[in-house]
Amino acid sequence: MARRNGNTLANLREIGENVADAAKQALRRGAYTVAADAKTRVPVRTGRLRDSIKVTGNRNGTQYKISADAANNGYKYGKNVEYNPKINKPFLHPALDDNKQQIRENVKDAMRDAIRRGH
Repeated sequence: MARRNGNTLANLREIGENVADAAKQALRRGAYTVAADAKTRVPVRTGRLRDSIKVTGNRNGTQYKISADAANNGYKYGKNVEYNPKINKPFLHPALDDNKQQIRENVKDAMRDAIRRGH
């Protein structure tokens, strides 16, 4: 009986790890989706700001940052384009807003699929 419980615990641990990995992969894909969407929304004069949009994640894949840090004469102007009411050309937040529900659904589906595969 103890052996069976050990296998059950090991199986549950493996399913949990698979679920976490699936969620992280879906979250990563979502971050790159938002970045790609932001690149279609950003105002383009020289292309530097669009080309500076990038995704960075933490070591364990649970958080992602999307940034646009193009510089002109040392001045990083991505935040100015995003937030300055005189420019009024936000591109990062609208990209996130338009994709976040689908990202949530994708993470949830990935987790559900990983659980089903674990049986």
